[in-house]
Amino acid sequence: MTGSATPRRRVARGEGEVTQWPRGLVDYVPAGPADATPDPEEDRTANRLRLAGRLVAVLRSRGADVAREVAALRSAEAAFRAGRRAEADRAVDRLLAELDARLAPAPAESPDRGR
Repeated sequence: MTGSATPRRRVARGEGEVTQWPRGLVDYVPAGPADATPDPEEDRTANRLRLAGRLVAVLRSRGADVAREVAALRSAEAAFRAGRRAEADRAVDRLLAELDARLAPAPAESPDRGR
């Protein structure tokens, strides 16, 4: 244990403060006390915004024009900071879908080629 008098228990889906689950996450061990508000670093929308920013940087490093993506990211971040979570979630979902399409390997680069 890490100095806590009671052992940490695993939180099952639907319990505690976590209301949005990333794909594949089956259970979750919170970093703070049970029933406490999650740390800002555990916020799903904030983490998705950081991921989108990193993916935009990858595109930029490849020499791609990312003006549209940067504008979409700034808009989503502004909505998030203003507390309009639903708007920020929709915006970052659209942005991540666009980034996924732009970063997908071309058919000649596909790892499954020739199978």
